[in-house]
Amino acid sequence: MNQYTEMETEDSEFDLHKLIRSAPVLVGRGLWCFAAFMESFVGWPLHWYLAKINLEPIAKAGLEDEPTFYPIQPPSGDKFTSDDKNVLDIEWQRKFLEENTMKSPHYHSILDYHKAFMSSEYATPEDLVDRIQKKIEESEMYDPPLRCFTQLNWKLAKQAAAESTIRYQNNCPLSVLDGVPVGIKDELNIKGFRTNCGRKKDMPINKEDCATVAALRSLGVVIIGVTNMHEMGMGITGINPNRGTARNPHNDQHVTGGSSSGSAAAVSSGIVPFAIGTDGGGSVRIPTSFCGMQGMKPTFGRVDASNTSLDSSTVTSIGVIANNVADVALVMNLMFIKASDQRFFNSGCFNPVRSISDKPFSELKFGTNTEYVSYCHKEIQSVFETIVKPKLPKHTVEIKFRELYMSKIAHMNIILSETSQNQEVWRDHYDTLTYQTKIIFSTCKRLALDHYMQSSAQKTRAIRMFKSIFEEVDLIITPTTASLPKRIDPRSLSSGELDEENVLKTMWFVYLANFCGLPAMSINAGYTPNGLPVGLMLTAPWWREDLLISAAKHLETELTKPERFYCPDSQKTA
Repeated sequence: MNQYTEMETEDSEFDLHKLIRSAPVLVGRGLWCFAAFMESFVGWPLHWYLAKINLEPIAKAGLEDEPTFYPIQPPSGDKFTSDDKNVLDIEWQRKFLEENTMKSPHYHSILDYHKAFMSSEYATPEDLVDRIQKKIEESEMYDPPLRCFTQLNWKLAKQAAAESTIRYQNNCPLSVLDGVPVGIKDELNIKGFRTNCGRKKDMPINKEDCATVAALRSLGVVIIGVTNMHEMGMGITGINPNRGTARNPHNDQHVTGGSSSGSAAAVSSGIVPFAIGTDGGGSVRIPTSFCGMQGMKPTFGRVDASNTSLDSSTVTSIGVIANNVADVALVMNLMFIKASDQRFFNSGCFNPVRSISDKPFSELKFGTNTEYVSYCHKEIQSVFETIVKPKLPKHTVEIKFRELYMSKIAHMNIILSETSQNQEVWRDHYDTLTYQTKIIFSTCKRLALDHYMQSSAQKTRAIRMFKSIFEEVDLIITPTTASLPKRIDPRSLSSGELDEENVLKTMWFVYLANFCGLPAMSINAGYTPNGLPVGLMLTAPWWREDLLISAAKHLETELTKPERFYCPDSQKTA
């Protein structure tokens, strides 16, 4: 038994609070002073202390496991018929949505827009873009502004909509997504827009699309603009002093969650039916939960992240946020085929696309851990116990999680190591970064190769744990977060904030899927008495997004209309 195993047996598997060490909430002048001290020549004692807390445990672990860098695992071996060819057929797409879309009295789905465009009695894609423009202008005039988009190019959007309108008039749409509006996170390269990653400084205008955006364009979508995000993805609140903070449509005094804050707000407010985000530590699932939507992070490597700021990441995936489960499923499956990551497609570890599992919901075996869930806010526990659990099949079982403390540290070290590799790209703009991001970058100074290698060895152990768990269950079910969307401190809107306790509670359940490359999905489970959304998270074995969709479809609930709602009318004007 090595030193690491001995240490783990002495501690509770769920004692993640020792990562915090009673860290204070820093905002405003306090945050500025802390950042200045960290960057100064006298800040070395603080660097030493933080390294002792966050780096020493993994450095002293002495793990002998082989390191895992890309968390790619072979398929489970289950035999099933692929939907690869079907997914690209527009008739199949229509049928899939007709059979699986939950009708909402408030939101328009992809199917609603497609049917409207197919009928001369309803709006065209061109009409819709005009209406969305008015809705976004309306959302920005309100105090506070919704600020879900940071870049808009109506000339490009109207040109794409005009082309889509002609295709519908000729009865030859490219897919059911043709003419459907979408927002794309400020982390993916979009031709004609800048990829600023939420920073204050503008980057050059992109001359080409990344693979994911190119795939969506080939399906006929109309890109409305670039959605807001937490600066460089280095936070989970979505608070952005540089571009303005995207507001939670359910309560604009509470955070949206991040880092895909604008994507979640744009969908939750009804402006677009779906949006694209990225997820390296819950950045799709957290805002999906806080804004009451449905969102998926697929298996690592399912979707091509090349020609984006995510090139060097081994934990980040491109995902989808939508107002219903069927739309998430269809868009994700189209992206799996049209924008598959060729690095892994021919590796023998790539499972074919399957839209939805044919295994009956009643036969699915779910795993959860009561102690793990007990760390949640009491109102989240109430929703999980009273609304979610009664819907589950009888054979839901208790599962055992191991080495969570070390896995959390390892995940953090890997993100910081890989982000710091890109630090040269931002060096010319370092002075414009927020205090929070500067503090995070300054903690990278003591990261060494051995920390990364030991963290990658811990990834091997965590993957081994999940392989063992998925021999017993089909899916893992937990709340998405252990915390509710926190109330916004007005001072943070201009300075940002550092609240490590909130970060830990918000990421409590989500980081393991990133660390191990697993597919995971957050769906709305209900609401608190004050109307704040509560998310439910499903985690599946590698490549089994079909299981996520099958379970999510059965657990999907009707969404309430948020306070800030700007869904454009699809009716044709007189």
